[in-house]
Amino acid sequence: MKVAVSNPLRRTPLSLIIDDSCPVINKAYYWIQQRHVWRVKHQPDKPPMGWEKHYDKLPLMPNTIPAAFAQAWGEWCGEQGIRGKYSLIPYPAGIGRVDRGFPDFPQREFDEWLRVYREVIWKNFDLTPEMMTHTHVVDLKTWQFTEEWEQVEWADPPLELLTDYIAAAMQLLKDAGFPCEGVTSPGGFGGKKEEAYAQAVLDASLRVNNNPRPFYFLRLDTKNPPRVPIRHAQKDKGIAIASIVSCAGDWFGATGYDTADPDLFITKDLQGGRCVEVLKVGLPCVLTGHWPCFYVNDQIGFKVLKEVKRRLDAYDPDGTKTLWMKNSEIGHYWMARELSDIKLGNWETGKLGEVKIATQFPTSNFTLSLDDCAAKRVQVNGNDLRQVQSQRDFRSGTFLVEGKTTFVAFDLKVGETGIAVHG
Repeated sequence: MKVAVSNPLRRTPLSLIIDDSCPVINKAYYWIQQRHVWRVKHQPDKPPMGWEKHYDKLPLMPNTIPAAFAQAWGEWCGEQGIRGKYSLIPYPAGIGRVDRGFPDFPQREFDEWLRVYREVIWKNFDLTPEMMTHTHVVDLKTWQFTEEWEQVEWADPPLELLTDYIAAAMQLLKDAGFPCEGVTSPGGFGGKKEEAYAQAVLDASLRVNNNPRPFYFLRLDTKNPPRVPIRHAQKDKGIAIASIVSCAGDWFGATGYDTADPDLFITKDLQGGRCVEVLKVGLPCVLTGHWPCFYVNDQIGFKVLKEVKRRLDAYDPDGTKTLWMKNSEIGHYWMARELSDIKLGNWETGKLGEVKIATQFPTSNFTLSLDDCAAKRVQVNGNDLRQVQSQRDFRSGTFLVEGKTTFVAFDLKVGETGIAVHG
């Protein structure tokens, strides 16, 4: 008999990352505005790059996004079962701090935004800082802008300063009532020294939130099979950090004036697109969108998201192939998958068999496949699991037999877990 860890509930993880989201303001508007001023001052002979190319569209872009829209968007995602990560930039573009408010905007709108974060979005999305401002680097001693930018010029800060900066961003969120499960990199922040960056995030997470198993989102790869790298693991202490890698670009529209095409995610015939490519090989399918496009330009990104979700539902009509998960849930599952010790006990046909798991990495929906085993009864730590007859009914606390393979799903706890199987 062989034992192996399967995908959670034998379903491929789906997740939606929302970047550049923050209370009250449209961060893209201020990013374009501030970066244009910076370039004219420091690099006047260099042509605009990236989002700054949309400087001429600023008159078409609102500088705010209403909390009422965020609530409608978040409620729709909840109804659709969509889960993922949603940024909460703690000091977006230097306009206002989430622990103090936005002085140039109505207090009631700021309060309403925090309520929507707390009551609607947080239910289904991890909330993370996207470092401090997502524009200029802030001097932590004065809280004033420097001339460096978080995702561009600030390429190689000392590890201690980097850790303090990330911790300060986490602390602002915590002070506002939102302790975070991880962080999001603004642009390429941390990309040139990823091992040090991962260590800084882990140390900051332990310092601020006493969280030994955070995640970070830095990489996006639209060509290669996605991965969930686990870094800086201390197996005996239950400490590690997961890198969540997105497999699909922002084809929702980014600023509202960039590529917006559902076919790039999944085609109308459900046969093509990056999502199908990734789902076919059973690897985490993590989509990325930037918050402004879901509201700007007649909500173009929201329209694309609705169409993508409709097609994904058609691709998996009975919910047996895919499972929407938060980024933190994916990270925790892959930590448990890679860092748990799994041993097989005595196994004889018709007699009790045993699997023992030792782990410091808990997770939900932990799923094992037991080959050459058609079980009639399965117990986890002495508690009977319920047998189900179809993949559609396979949930945590159940087992499923298909031919000579038994699949077992349960919530994995810290410590020792014993699985007894009767043939």
